[in-house]
Amino acid sequence: MGRRWMPVVATVGVAVLLAGAAVFTADRAGCAEPGSYVPVPGGVQLVGGCFNSADLPVAPPPLKQTPPPPKSVPGD
Repeated sequence: MGRRWMPVVATVGVAVLLAGAAVFTADRAGCAEPGSYVPVPGGVQLVGGCFNSADLPVAPPPLKQTPPPPKSVPGD
């Protein structure tokens, strides 16, 4: 019966280790103010927190696409 429970014990052990690592990482994130979500017209907005808009990368501008030339119609 001991070998039968070994996979269950190993799986629970790994899950406990991963949960502990997640808690440790979140605790050491270094964010003094976690922020909060505030309702605004059209949705919600994150106020406060560790991220600033300057921290986020800027998306490159979209490429200008020229429309294809019109197809010629036979008989014109």
